Amino acid sequence: MKPRNRRILILLVLVISTGMAFSFPKISKPELSPYARYRLSRLPLLGRFIEPPAPPEKEYLETRALLEKLAEERADLYVPDLFARIQKKWERAETYYRTGHYDWARTYFKKIKELGETALKETRKRRQTKKEAALKVLKKLRESFEARRARLSLERRLKVALALWRLETLIELEEFETFEKEAQRVKKTYGL
Repeated sequence: MKPRNRRILILLVLVISTGMAFSFPKISKPELSPYARYRLSRLPLLGRFIEPPAPPEKEYLETRALLEKLAEERADLYVPDLFARIQKKWERAETYYRTGHYDWARTYFKKIKELGETALKETRKRRQTKKEAALKVLKKLRESFEARRARLSLERRLKVALALWRLETLIELEEFETFEKEAQRVKKTYGL
C-alpha cells in the first residue's frame, strides 16, 4: 500500500473510532425555537438527539370544541363577519399546528378563543332580541285574532289558528326570517 493511502486510511479509522465514542448532547429548549426543534427532530440522523416540542393538543381540542359550539349556536347566521374571521384564523392555526409551528398555533388558538367567546355572547344576545321581537308580533296577531274570532267562520278560525301555530313553531325553531315573511302573509291573508 502506498504511504499516502496508508495515512488516509489511518486518518479515516481515527475519525470513525472517535466519532463512535462521541454523542451529541441533547439540545435544550431555550436554545432553539419550537419550530426549529420540530424541524431538526425530523431529520434522519440528527433527529434522535433533539426532542421535538410538545404539540398544543389541549388547546387544539378546546378550540375545535368552541368552533363546534359556534356552529351549534348558528353564529354564522347571527354574527357572520366575526364568524368568518374566526374561520380564517382557525384555518391558519390548523396549518401551523400540522406543520409544527406550535408557537404560532398557540397564539392563534388564544385569539380564536377570545373572538369565539365574544361571538357566542353576541350570538346569544342577537338571538334573544330576535326571539323577543317575534314573540311580540305573534302576541299582537293572537290578540287581533281573539278580537275578531266571534265574527269568523269555523273554517276561517281553524285556518288562522293553524297559521298562528305555524308561526309559533317557527319561533321555536329560530327561523326568524321565515317567521317575518309568514307573519306578513298571515296579516295580509287573514286581515289581522
